[in-house]
Amino acid sequence: MKRVAVTVMLCGLLAVTACGQAEQGGEAEVRTVDNGRGQKIEIPAEPSRIADLSGSTEELLALGIVPAASANADYGDPRQMSPTIKDRLSADTVNLGWYGMPIDLEVVASVKPDLILLGKLFNEDLYDQLAKIAPTVQVAYPYYEWRERLGFLAELFGEEDKDKAWIAEYDKKAKEWKDKLQPAVQDETFAVIETYPGNIVIYSSSGLAEMVYQDMGLKQAEGIPEPEPWGGLETSLEALTSIDPDHLIFLENSENKMEDSQVWSSISAVKKGNVYKITNVDNYNYAFTALGRMELLDRIGTMILDKHQ
Repeated sequence: MKRVAVTVMLCGLLAVTACGQAEQGGEAEVRTVDNGRGQKIEIPAEPSRIADLSGSTEELLALGIVPAASANADYGDPRQMSPTIKDRLSADTVNLGWYGMPIDLEVVASVKPDLILLGKLFNEDLYDQLAKIAPTVQVAYPYYEWRERLGFLAELFGEEDKDKAWIAEYDKKAKEWKDKLQPAVQDETFAVIETYPGNIVIYSSSGLAEMVYQDMGLKQAEGIPEPEPWGGLETSLEALTSIDPDHLIFLENSENKMEDSQVWSSISAVKKGNVYKITNVDNYNYAFTALGRMELLDRIGTMILDKHQ
């Protein structure tokens, strides 16, 4: 019954939109783009009510675009917007929840968007239903490929200059931190782990790990396992003993009991006091998006430098 009700409501909204265009004396100007799924569709030349379901709101804001609705909710409390964007959005921006969770079609329709952005990996099966609400483009890159996602959106909206400027600013800050940290840590090794009550995730190629190893140039500990496509590998706490990093960036889950473990106390980074903690909530809010990464460079860099001054 709910699917039928949504369909009826969507038809009504489409009719209202068509009537509104007729009253204004003609259709709005459109342009043809690839929808991210290999199909050509028409979207407004200058969309004014974008519903972002893709998790790309930070990238939109970096390009000077403020969406009417966003699924970049706080990972720890989806009733609120992510702390990285809440002060940058309009007061009436609609919260669609966290992009990795199911999206409510009725809420999306209520926004009356003129363009919808859908992401990879999550809610992809809703594309056809979303396309009945408004023209829908699927962002071609998943949440852990923020640079590519920013570039995709810059091309979609004709904001390539802003993309280049943002990347240049980010890379400049990353190099500044690399230059500050290298004399302090030299060839000492790092590992990035996320903890859970029964196991850990060792990251090596996305999110915070990508930032630490590639952008900041810190040395990855030997023995870190090959990651899954999303950039990490779930394994046991005992796996840390074979890596034994000099420094440990620790994405802390509030339920873990790491400090009570004999394995934990035997790790070189723990013995040396080189453990830098952020919460796993902050990891998901900051490590995979443009604005968050810019802030996280300063946060992690300062934590490491403060230990070695």
